[in-house]
Amino acid sequence: MKKFAAAALAVASVASLAACGDDSSSGREDGVVRIGLVGPETGAAPQFYTDLLRPVELAVADLADEYGLDVEIVTVDDKGTPDGASAAVQQLLNTEDVDAIFGPPQSGNALQVAEVIQRSGRPWLSAALAPEIMDESLDPNWLFRTNYNASDLSSVVAQYLFSGDSTVGIVHSADAYGQSGAESIEAEAEELGADIAAVEAIQPGTTDFSAGISRLAAAGVDTVFLAITAGADTATVTKAIAQEGLAADRVVTNATILADFATLADPEQWENLVFIDPRDLTGDTVAGIAADYEAEYGEAPIIPTNVYSWMAAVDAYLQAVAEVGDARDFDAVREAMEGLEEVSVRDDVYEKPFGAGDHEIYEPEDPSQWIVFGFDGEGALEARGDLGTCIADGC
Repeated sequence: MKKFAAAALAVASVASLAACGDDSSSGREDGVVRIGLVGPETGAAPQFYTDLLRPVELAVADLADEYGLDVEIVTVDDKGTPDGASAAVQQLLNTEDVDAIFGPPQSGNALQVAEVIQRSGRPWLSAALAPEIMDESLDPNWLFRTNYNASDLSSVVAQYLFSGDSTVGIVHSADAYGQSGAESIEAEAEELGADIAAVEAIQPGTTDFSAGISRLAAAGVDTVFLAITAGADTATVTKAIAQEGLAADRVVTNATILADFATLADPEQWENLVFIDPRDLTGDTVAGIAADYEAEYGEAPIIPTNVYSWMAAVDAYLQAVAEVGDARDFDAVREAMEGLEEVSVRDDVYEKPFGAGDHEIYEPEDPSQWIVFGFDGEGALEARGDLGTCIADGC
């Protein structure tokens, strides 16, 4: 019998520290697999919480019976802050005694709790992008990332940005995510011996960015990179690009655009807009997930890439627990995850995704494994081609 319960728990201040080392001999012996989710149910970016909880619920519903497991989901609100993340993780580890941690989905909050989760000696699944979260030198390393990391993305984006005779400008959110994204592209440019013509910051929630775009135009920019946290802010920037007549052949952004960009923007704003991702976001698997998501929750996924990443995390973790037969044997579960023959997101299969020294599901080395996406005239997502082909032939 499948046991699947999602309990929304309030964050409380927990004074005790997470236990150090393997905790497999303590706590529960009820055979239930308890997955702890931590994310911003409240705060400035609740969409990251929504598209953590919902895909985990969908994947557990799909996979718990298949793997013969009773699964319970326990959630704690991190309020979108590092301090909130610390309190939430302490509650999940100590009060709730969960077997694994999923989240936090935001990089700054994940960085805040990385050391505590590593010390707890329990599997940790992440879709956060900050490269610093992953320290492959740790032995053992409890973190498994089922999304790309920002450094990998910056590497492939830079290949695209600086192909041809382009003059590149950057617009980034005036927050940790945006600043990190801009700095990553600047570092890649330096390594390639390329120049950035201009860099502009946009305050989240700004409704007019015409002055910033005018400065990009004055610098001769014809290719723009956007490191922006929210789709609404991206729409503000692309509106200014259209209004100011910036002759941008390419505007390269990130997958966070999928949250709400197309509902806020006009066709002239997305004509030359693209982003790069390793998943086939226009394929049957993603379409099927989106249909099931909408049928269950009454709306389309907010951040489809995160939905996909968390569903991969559920398969990796539950598959390993089923192989070991005991979620409380944390070391054995971690080793089983390292040795998985494959991880699936429905019909999409990743062969040998992890290893003892490799806890990242995606690698940046092969441009043909990354896809350039844009929008058609109706605002629907379309694949323009693989990155290698787009660099060679344009797209």
